[in-house]
Amino acid sequence: MAHVDEHSVPRWRQFRWRGAVFVAVSLLAIVGFASGVGASERPGIETAGPLTQLYYAFGLFLFGGMDLGTPQGGPAWGRSMLWIAYFGAPLVTASALIEAVMRLVQPQALMWRRRNGHIIVAGCGRLTALYLERLREAQPHVDVLVVGDASETGAFDELRETYRAEVLLGDIASEALLRRLRVQTAGRIVLLADDDFTNLDAATKIHALAPDIASRTIVHIADLTFMRGLSGTALARSCHVFNGHHIAATHLVATKMLAHFERTIPSDTVVLAGFGRFGQTVLAELQDKASGDFQRVVIVDLEAEREVAVFDEQIGFRGSYERVVLQGDLRDPGLWESVEAEIEHGGVEPVLVLGSGLDRTNFRMSMTLGKRHPDALIIVRSERRWAFAEAFAEEAGIQTVSVAGLVALSMPPSWFDPDASMGRLDVAVPVIS
Repeated sequence: MAHVDEHSVPRWRQFRWRGAVFVAVSLLAIVGFASGVGASERPGIETAGPLTQLYYAFGLFLFGGMDLGTPQGGPAWGRSMLWIAYFGAPLVTASALIEAVMRLVQPQALMWRRRNGHIIVAGCGRLTALYLERLREAQPHVDVLVVGDASETGAFDELRETYRAEVLLGDIASEALLRRLRVQTAGRIVLLADDDFTNLDAATKIHALAPDIASRTIVHIADLTFMRGLSGTALARSCHVFNGHHIAATHLVATKMLAHFERTIPSDTVVLAGFGRFGQTVLAELQDKASGDFQRVVIVDLEAEREVAVFDEQIGFRGSYERVVLQGDLRDPGLWESVEAEIEHGGVEPVLVLGSGLDRTNFRMSMTLGKRHPDALIIVRSERRWAFAEAFAEEAGIQTVSVAGLVALSMPPSWFDPDASMGRLDVAVPVIS
């Protein structure tokens, strides 16, 4: 676990430290008065009651000893204690005021200018929450700064309260901001913004500002086609690039579909309902890992023809299986009549992968298809975990795949320890060199 210096102490600990000093200085003043030490401008304090002495002790934090005069009488040790309180109380007040003013004037510079080993995260979405959840398990006290844009302000409070992160509104691709955040001394930089160009632009500028930190920079690319195009570039070699949908699809094929193919004879018909990033990666994995185990693939999507052309250009169709392309709205009953006809033509219970980008649509279709094909392997993809949907799926014998959950599980432990050498994802991403 990384070393945590005094600049990495959470803010609540700083408040506790200042509160302890406040109590100590107040006690010095009260004990001094109680020992018989008086004040030249306020005679009788030494013989007054405890509440009066407490009142004047607290007054030292606002006025010092200016309105009381100098300590007089009493034992020498009592006068020494009161003199310490005279000087200490204004210093406590001044330090609190100076820090408050600095936080208002330039909070980020104050918080981050001398910190080392801190974690910088871009984006306030689901991936950020997943990363911070595991980070806090591994490193409860490491400094974390999350940079979000104006559209993500609704998540700021949750990140602060749940994961104890400092949250800053700003542009992570701003070179001026990166300098102020001291990227060169960061333990990790994790770029999880929703916009791929923002992540890549920030990664490029970070590499230019601090080449050594590039190997400790994690970059998420949502567009799988775009990520494939980065293969072999200097950025892909220096940073750690990953795609959440690729992780989920790879895990799905390895843990659920291959075992099913081994148990079933004859070869299966695979229906891919939704052929975006997730569906395309599933088919690519099937071509690589299960060639010959399926005889037909039925591709169903609102823009099926365009997505098929993209897949053919970026990856390519390989193998001897038959391919059927059906274009239409997945919510259209007429479209599913065509799908049922293709399933019947195949002559075997199908493997149905419901992988559209709408969780509600996927689970709704699974309810209907589960009744029509009780012996089929039905896999439902969701962006996040839904407790009620998983409970239903378990009762109905339907397999669920949570993209968010698989991404969290696949992140290697080294991604959460700034002192460790970086590791790759547990599910390998072929395009990363």
